[in-house]
Amino acid sequence: RFSNPSGHPPGAFGVREFVVWNTPEGMTRPGQWYHDRVGRRLVYWPLPGEDPNQLEIIAPTQTTILRIEGTRSEPAKSITVRGLILAATTVPLVAGGFAAARFDGAVSLRNVEGCQFGGLTVRGVAGNGINSLGGVRDVVIEDCEITDCGAGGIYVGGDRITIRNNHVHGVGRSFPSAIGIFRGGRDSLVAHNEVHECTYSAINYGGTGNVIVSNLLYRCMTELHDGAAIYMFAATNCVLRGNVARDVPDTGGYGSSAYYLDERSQHSVVEGNLSVGVARPLHMHMATNNIVRDNVFIVEGDARLTFPRCEQFTLERNLLHATGDIRIENVGAITTWKDNLFFSGTGGFTQVYQTNYQNRRTVEAAPPGTTTDDPLFVDRAGGDFRYRPDSPAARLGLKPVVAAGAGRSRGP
Repeated sequence: RFSNPSGHPPGAFGVREFVVWNTPEGMTRPGQWYHDRVGRRLVYWPLPGEDPNQLEIIAPTQTTILRIEGTRSEPAKSITVRGLILAATTVPLVAGGFAAARFDGAVSLRNVEGCQFGGLTVRGVAGNGINSLGGVRDVVIEDCEITDCGAGGIYVGGDRITIRNNHVHGVGRSFPSAIGIFRGGRDSLVAHNEVHECTYSAINYGGTGNVIVSNLLYRCMTELHDGAAIYMFAATNCVLRGNVARDVPDTGGYGSSAYYLDERSQHSVVEGNLSVGVARPLHMHMATNNIVRDNVFIVEGDARLTFPRCEQFTLERNLLHATGDIRIENVGAITTWKDNLFFSGTGGFTQVYQTNYQNRRTVEAAPPGTTTDDPLFVDRAGGDFRYRPDSPAARLGLKPVVAAGAGRSRGP
């Protein structure tokens, strides 16, 4: 019997994976432990060189360390929190749900306006790092390090939120549906963050009028699928610009992507981004009237761009370099296709026409008007994706994407 209901029937979607916590049989290597509730003992397998008699054991009892909470009529205002180190929280052992969003944070905010959080270190927490519970406006979170979290990193959404220059890594330790930076809202900025070592998506920040710019994202999607380095749900008039996504593995199932606009995303722009080492740089699903332009996608092996149940997409001035074949699914969703350069090392191109999710016909050729010549990078193997003077990309007026501008501009 499960201790709490599962989000889907066990075994749904053909998944046969599960986790059993806190059993002696689960101790297979040094550094692991379990709590023997019957014998009232804590059993620990020491790491090499550790003296059990000299260990410091911290057993957290609180889910939140710092809580700032006002009311709707009298929000907490103009508070600055800077330079604190917060560690060691607990959570109930229940299913986290999507994004592990049911858990609170070491820092918890509700009905907060005009507050700033800078230079915080949050580490070794069982739930989320920084979490908002509604009613949050004009809040800035910058220069923080969030690491070693059982759930997610920065979960703050609302109106006019700024999440800038933070280092989020090592999230999803206990709840793999967790995300590095999550929530959404209106007219918010997520910029110059570095997010990595994530079991699911690095950034998921939907809503209206949000700008996701110059973030460095890598080694996310290490356990789950149907996500991306940047995953946007119901994003309206949002901009993804100047981001770098690299080394995102394909974990099977519904796949992993670099940039993903999901259901009800519309009138948004994906421009000037770089994807390296991601087999599916673009995945768009049930999205309409969006623009994808001036991006560079580098794939070792076969590459896929997928647009199931999408409509009215514009793709212009994008560069895709794949050492293998290139496959574009639901190519009919792309109504404007202009000045793109797609190079396949094998010369293999497949266009798939779909109705709903069903393939109706395929065309073994690049889309009309596509340049298929080698773009002639300065040093692709060395990560220099500028174009040589004789590059066809330069002749087409394609803009090189400079990765150095993404990520943190200063510590932590």
